[in-house]
Amino acid sequence: MKVCSESSFTTERLKVSKVCYKHAIKQEAGLLPRIVELLRPAVVEALPPYFQHINNEKDALRWLNTVCSESQLFAVSFKDQALPIGFLFVHEQSKSTVHIGYLLGEAYWRQGIASELLSGFIDWAKQQTPYHCLVAGLDGDNQASKRLLLKLGFGLQATSDANTQIYHYNFPS
Repeated sequence: MKVCSESSFTTERLKVSKVCYKHAIKQEAGLLPRIVELLRPAVVEALPPYFQHINNEKDALRWLNTVCSESQLFAVSFKDQALPIGFLFVHEQSKSTVHIGYLLGEAYWRQGIASELLSGFIDWAKQQTPYHCLVAGLDGDNQASKRLLLKLGFGLQATSDANTQIYHYNFPS
C-alpha cells in the first residue's frame, strides 16, 4: 500500500501507515475490495451512517473519499502483510486535541490487536505530534472498547446522549 511514510509507526506485530488517498485509489487494486471485506455489519453497527452498507467497490470508494476528507486515515496491517486488517481515524479538533477512532475486521477481534494499536498510537503521538489530548467516543454498549480505553488511561468525560460515551486521554506534562 502506498503510504505517507512521515506518518507511520510500528508495534510488535503491526504496521500503521497513513493512507494517501490519491495514491491509494490509483495504485492499490486490492484496497477497495478489502474495505468491503472489513466493513461488515457487525464491525460498523455503532458507527456513523456513511460506514454502513459498504457492499461493493463503488461504496468503498465513496467511504474512502468521505473518511479521507474528514480525517487522517491510517491503515493497520500485520508487519508481514500488505492488506489492512483495520483502520485508525484521527480528526484534529485543534492542534493539541484530536478525536480518534478505530475499527478492526471481525476476524481480528479478541487478539489484543486493538490494545497494541492504541498503545502504539499513544506512544507515537507523544513523540511525533503536538497533541495534548485524545478524545474517543463510543457506543455505551461497546464493553470491550470501554475496558480497553480505561486500561490505557482514558477517563470518562461525558455522555453526549443516552448511547454515546466520551473518553479523554491527557498526555502527561
